[in-house]
Amino acid sequence: MTTNAAAAISSATGATGAQDSASSRKKLAENLDTFLVLLTTQLKYQDPLSPMESTEFTNQLVQFANVEQQISVNENLETMISLQQSNKVASSVNYLGKYVQADDNRLPLQDGEARFTYTLEGGQAAYNSVVISDEKGNVVWSTLGETKPGSYDVEWDGKDKNGKQLADGSYTVTVTAIGYEGQADVEAGVTVTGKVDGVTSLGDEVILDVGGAPINLDKVIAVRDGLPPKKITSN
Repeated sequence: MTTNAAAAISSATGATGAQDSASSRKKLAENLDTFLVLLTTQLKYQDPLSPMESTEFTNQLVQFANVEQQISVNENLETMISLQQSNKVASSVNYLGKYVQADDNRLPLQDGEARFTYTLEGGQAAYNSVVISDEKGNVVWSTLGETKPGSYDVEWDGKDKNGKQLADGSYTVTVTAIGYEGQADVEAGVTVTGKVDGVTSLGDEVILDVGGAPINLDKVIAVRDGLPPKKITSN
């Protein structure tokens, strides 16, 4: 009985970590029923001259109680997390209609224009390319970027390399800066700016719909009522 009871406890404990609390509690109840059947059967057929030690199965019952307590704690934590998530989504509604700047390279093209900022850190770049691709990975626009360290604002007019106006939606901007041989490496970062059209809860994350580009709320670094003044254009 010892081996089977221990296995039952182990199974219930494993369920606590791998599944939600409801399924864990159900699994624990099933394993406890199995344990009690085994215990009752062994007590019924035990050798009267060598009766079972009560300490063993008492300890096992205590283990079941501890697992049940752990499940109860997990249920309370899940409730708290759910409430926090609901509050996070509710507060995120305030982002609707606002312009956000996010540490992300998914570029929203809205009303025929898109804005992003790239930052070069480290040494002087020998070469820097700025490339915009569509959702299928096709390059639709590219240019040579700045090579000196600093931040550069860019406005893309939504036209491809042939001058054709592209549809609004989510694109990807990639900045590749290569330093001179033997000099410090150049790091390139990108932030995008766009208007929030929607808010979605996905698991424990809140996703902002910015012109079709899914932006994680945690990546937002600035919020504005309107777009900042134009500085550098793609034309």
